Amino acid sequence: MLLKSEASVITTARNASPGIKELIQRFGKRFEFIPCDLSDKKQLEHFLNEAGLLQHPVDGLVANAAIGTEGLLTMLSTDEIQHSLQLNLHATILVAQAVLKGMLAHERSGSLVFISSVCAHQGFKGLSVYAAAKAGLCGFSKGIAREYGSRGIRSNAILPGFLQTEMTQSLNASQLESIRKRTSLKRLGKTSDVTQTVLHLLYDESRYITGSEIVIDGGLTN
Repeated sequence: MLLKSEASVITTARNASPGIKELIQRFGKRFEFIPCDLSDKKQLEHFLNEAGLLQHPVDGLVANAAIGTEGLLTMLSTDEIQHSLQLNLHATILVAQAVLKGMLAHERSGSLVFISSVCAHQGFKGLSVYAAAKAGLCGFSKGIAREYGSRGIRSNAILPGFLQTEMTQSLNASQLESIRKRTSLKRLGKTSDVTQTVLHLLYDESRYITGSEIVIDGGLTN
């Protein structure tokens, strides 16, 4: 959707999916893909160097990389906990730091959008570590909004409910049906239910919105 709105986009993922390959073909130079596993510190450093955030002005960041670490806390290994926090929180902080440095170096205003989760405010069994990371994103976003608002830089968090994505494919039919029934709209969300809000927060139409948390969950947490 950003590419369709004439923006130039740099993105990353561990591998080039069919969708990414299609975007490369369709949008050419306006779309740059740099493969990276954000949970790997060396790969993360390489990605930030390749992205050239200090050399090229950046207007916005959408921080949506995540992994759903599921399991009761006492059953999780130390490595699983560290991996979840590294990808869901620590890597996002480092990417945001690099983006902010680029904005400040080029004296640009800008907007940062962090994809958190309703888990940040409501407990869900087996998602305590994931929730901790997502709650951390909310606090981080508010801090950024306060620290850099005077420079015209805004920061907001979006808290989606359960969406139909790869992350929720591990849920069985009865679990999905239970979630669907708990929503006010009686359906699961799609990524398209979130992207319009992301676009709104990135552009000047939302120029007086910062430090906010926007819940998009179909009424799941009402």
